[in-house]
Amino acid sequence: MEILLLLIYAFFVWLIFFKLKWLPWNFVSQTIVIIFPFIALALLILVLNIVAPSSHDVRVINYVVQILPQVRGRVIEVPVEPNSAVKKGDVLFRVDPTPFELDVKRIQAQLALAETRLKQSTALVKTGAASQIDVDRDRSDARQLRAQLDSARWNLSETTVVAPGSGKVINLQLRVGSFVVPFPVTAAMSFVEDEQWVIALFEQNELRKVKPGDQAEIILETYPGRIIKSRVDSIVWATGQGQLPIGGTLPQVGEAPPQRFAVRLMLDGNDRDLFLAPGARGAAAIYTEQLVPIHLLRKILLRVSAKLNWFILKLH
Repeated sequence: MEILLLLIYAFFVWLIFFKLKWLPWNFVSQTIVIIFPFIALALLILVLNIVAPSSHDVRVINYVVQILPQVRGRVIEVPVEPNSAVKKGDVLFRVDPTPFELDVKRIQAQLALAETRLKQSTALVKTGAASQIDVDRDRSDARQLRAQLDSARWNLSETTVVAPGSGKVINLQLRVGSFVVPFPVTAAMSFVEDEQWVIALFEQNELRKVKPGDQAEIILETYPGRIIKSRVDSIVWATGQGQLPIGGTLPQVGEAPPQRFAVRLMLDGNDRDLFLAPGARGAAAIYTEQLVPIHLLRKILLRVSAKLNWFILKLH
């Protein structure tokens, strides 16, 4: 940015003092010409970073859900394809339902017998051949078996694992014949949801004038030369340094590197439905309501950076 401004300034110096010769080129003019750009450039950058701050650390983040089965068993089907779009409710994999079906049948048989006993004890109470305690016992047994039957049916339904939302299964390693268990350390697969955040990280003193609703622009290396329109959704006014550890140890108060605040940007206008790859990186600028004419300079610089994304600088 500084080089571009200095080149523009040098052009006007050449035009005024050498081409058109409107002013004399003496010691006084030389001193002014040399000192002025440093002062003006410093002031301009300071003001620009307040009214139109920029960030070179923009990240596209998606929610990742660790898929864990509720029941353990042998996988008999994996109909989903890796890195292919699936919708909410689509089947991800199925566990062998045989042992869970047998549990349902076993409890159904026990429940039928318990209900028969309940009817018999109820009838015997009326004739005096049984006590109310027998009826209460049989009724309690029937209720417990109904609860066990509901639990067994729920376990049977959980042998089919479905997608929690719309997204993709990345790096699918699950295969038919694998044995899955409901243990968090050994997730069956990772599901990347379509819902995502676009986060821009700013220094803490750059967000004094920024507020939700301000216009913003994003450039990403995945879209060289393109300016993505967006708006400020919210500012996360918190960092990890603002949290004290829970425990009996005293908090560390030594020097730590300066932390940045995250600003969530929402795509706007025609770019609202633009596909953004999870993990994409780039830069962004936010335009506040202060000193709007100066924003033009930030927009020019951002567009120059967007064009530079066309260049791939590597030797292999």
